[in-house]
Amino acid sequence: MDNVFNINFKKLAIEWMPTFFRNSFWIAFVCVLIIPLETLYIEFLKSRKQNLIRINTTCQKFSMQKRLNDLFDPLERRIEIVKAVLFEGTFLYTEAEDDQWRSKTQWLYIDSFPIYLYTEAELISEFDFIVKVPAGLNELQLRAEIEYYMLQSKNYRLEII
Repeated sequence: MDNVFNINFKKLAIEWMPTFFRNSFWIAFVCVLIIPLETLYIEFLKSRKQNLIRINTTCQKFSMQKRLNDLFDPLERRIEIVKAVLFEGTFLYTEAEDDQWRSKTQWLYIDSFPIYLYTEAELISEFDFIVKVPAGLNELQLRAEIEYYMLQSKNYRLEII
């Protein structure tokens, strides 16, 4: 598929010239005329490469994290996307709330796996994910890139490490 976009304009222009015009003067003249076309072609290839990158990057965590690291921290790859809620909640039910078809009752005394109780404030966050970034990056460009790829219903927070 990439061979479709490999075009040598100088060779093509010389091959399309009539044979009686193929001397050094006319070849140089045609090469000067196609310089703007080659410039447009190079700009097209750059734009195509950026568009392919944008198409292949999704709003999923690993894809966004790879794109951000490729763009802003390609050597050390320190940018990380983590969940904003750090604790998983354990729901406690009374006997009256227990379902008659499926029991919700759990044992609270498991020696190897203690169950911790958290407040509602510890379990709920106003952010869906946190982007951990190293200091010294351009925050405006970073935010623009994140907001381009993330879902509009999600909220995030930048955390500088």
